[in-house]
Amino acid sequence: MNRTTAGNPVLELQRLPLVMLSLLLMALGVAFGLAGCATIAGPRQVEVPIAKLQESLVRRFPLRQRYLEVLDVGVTNPRLQMQPETNRVNATLDASIAPLFMKRTYTGSFTVSGRLAIDPVRQAVVLREARMEKLTLDGVDDKVTSQLAKISGTVAERTLGDVAVYTFEPDKLRYAGVQYSPTGISTTARGLMVTFEPVK
Repeated sequence: MNRTTAGNPVLELQRLPLVMLSLLLMALGVAFGLAGCATIAGPRQVEVPIAKLQESLVRRFPLRQRYLEVLDVGVTNPRLQMQPETNRVNATLDASIAPLFMKRTYTGSFTVSGRLAIDPVRQAVVLREARMEKLTLDGVDDKVTSQLAKISGTVAERTLGDVAVYTFEPDKLRYAGVQYSPTGISTTARGLMVTFEPVK
């Protein structure tokens, strides 16, 4: 090697075989790409519209439960309504209530409210702290409705408590090559705002 090329990095690179030069450039590109991903990977917020929540929840119905061999309660057709001021959600459902000591089935609807939370194991949004808000039965006076509400309310809360309202699909948990996990939610008038953070 003569003195004019020794120590000159540009000329040294020119002397490298083309394949080695290509590999070097690829390695540098990957390194810069990974550094870029590490820089941009941070918390993300994604809005899940109420229509998607509704569609996901409907697939889990109808539900039926018997309470202490006294009452059969069936529920179907849930309709969601967001309550952003309290960070809760209301679900109004068609209901059928059949006291086992009577040869009659009452029909109507009831409304259950709950707090939406993240279940990290199921990677889902679930209903917590469910409670009966209102029971309406067709052609039944207030006295009978009040009596049935006490029992059917307990059944409704047990049936809907911890039910998965929305489950995140695995492919939705990856972004720009980074694995994310839902960590928090807030209720809006249009649906849910979900916070995702990179899995460490």
